[in-house]
Amino acid sequence: MEAEQLSVKKRSLEGSSSARRMRGAGRLPGVIYGTGSEPAAIEVETHAVEQVLHHHQSEMILIDIDLEGEGKVSVLLKDVQHHPVTGALVHVDLQRVSANETLQVEVPLELVGEPEGVKAGGLLDHVMHGILVECLPADLPETVDVDVSALNIGDSLHVSDVVVGDKVTVITDADAMVASVAAPKVADEDEDVAEEGAEPEVITEKPSEE
Repeated sequence: MEAEQLSVKKRSLEGSSSARRMRGAGRLPGVIYGTGSEPAAIEVETHAVEQVLHHHQSEMILIDIDLEGEGKVSVLLKDVQHHPVTGALVHVDLQRVSANETLQVEVPLELVGEPEGVKAGGLLDHVMHGILVECLPADLPETVDVDVSALNIGDSLHVSDVVVGDKVTVITDADAMVASVAAPKVADEDEDVAEEGAEPEVITEKPSEE
């Protein structure tokens, strides 16, 4: 994964009121941590983070930041928090990474293709949406594609079937199911017969008594 670029400033003021003022000024509060360093409060331009996210399928992104007082630092965009109603960015977590040290990250799984079983009327069940992998930062995949086009009704794919490349180690249990194709749900035949043979109830209006 090729690293993005961002300019990040350290901030001394913390708390909800300070964070609200920061967002109002177009800047995003966050924290940076990892590799033996104390966690530090930071701020970054909201638009710059939005641009980075816009060009990626996943929010788990490698970034080379220009950190005030330290210079160039490699980080992983570890967590992005959104407003529950508006969806606007409200906070970011950055994890320091070393080019020579492996890291464990959950990578999203993207199902690719239309299963043969779905063409025949079956239902695709996307069971697992991400797998835990270990690799060097430069080898971290943004997403992992899983080809499901060959699945027929009754077939399933497991983590052991996922192809990630020689430089990436999968940590997730190899026997865990990723996706399957189930037969279409058919109504019980006896219920259908009963419904077809049932006599409709006739409701007559009770004559009025004079």
